[in-house]
Amino acid sequence: MFEQPIFRSPLPRVMRLSLSVPVLLTAVSSLLAGCSPSPSFRLEKTLPGAKVIAGWSPMGNVETYTRDTLFDYINGASEYFFTYTFEAAAVGRYEKTGGASLNAEVWQLAVAKDAYGLFSGRTGGEAVSIGGANEAALEAGSRLAFWQDRYYVSLTAIEAASDEDLRLFAEFISKALPTGGEKPELAGRLPADGLIPGSVKFFHMELAIQDRLWLGGENRLGLGTDTDAVFGVYHRSGTEWQLLLAQYPDSARADSGLQALANGMLENLAVADTNGALLGAVIGQGDPDLALELLGKALGK
Repeated sequence: MFEQPIFRSPLPRVMRLSLSVPVLLTAVSSLLAGCSPSPSFRLEKTLPGAKVIAGWSPMGNVETYTRDTLFDYINGASEYFFTYTFEAAAVGRYEKTGGASLNAEVWQLAVAKDAYGLFSGRTGGEAVSIGGANEAALEAGSRLAFWQDRYYVSLTAIEAASDEDLRLFAEFISKALPTGGEKPELAGRLPADGLIPGSVKFFHMELAIQDRLWLGGENRLGLGTDTDAVFGVYHRSGTEWQLLLAQYPDSARADSGLQALANGMLENLAVADTNGALLGAVIGQGDPDLALELLGKALGK
């Protein structure tokens, strides 16, 4: 049940809730139109050809996919990429003498912040340095991923590909891509104290966060292609907290999202508030003062 708002400085409109929601399933689909690739830039050329990386050979031609054909590559999962302004993808499969094989994917997004979003959606891995990549993560013996400019790259070992081989492919692709790109400003609002490395995820729409946080499946927060949102997990004083921030185009939509929280849409919601067009919510069970402090720092109040 929703309790009366608590008026407490520096959060004048903080809400404390204890509620549960039914588990509903949905599929949310949208694509934000963006810039097309330069006519002189061919995405498939960012992947190595035959005899470029010693011992490795392509298994067929590089395949490219657009919004209209992505379903052919990832049947049932293409909607997730559409929430991140997907434009195109190039996919190559490679094998090495002795039986090793890997899959290489280069994803082109409309804007750099969405390349970061796809990178932040991965799970696991330790930070490594790759060419001009902004950030890269290696899961030993399994996967290497990085983002650079408006491109997200994923290299996955299929059969016994070494970390060194994954790095060689990553370096080749990084050199073939434009450099640049910055993290979305909203990601910088997450307080650093207690933030669990690798827990951050940047997104726009509810579909993209369902693997981390269940928001009810009905988009009651009013998220869309024109909203930026970020999620992070914290360990503070022996308690785990989840922090959600959503930046709307205007304060009216942020207030509408806050009201949806007040109406009982999110389980274990500790505190929620807005600062103009920015909505924040802390989920968890523990010292309420810690939740208030975390939210206050995130909202800048």
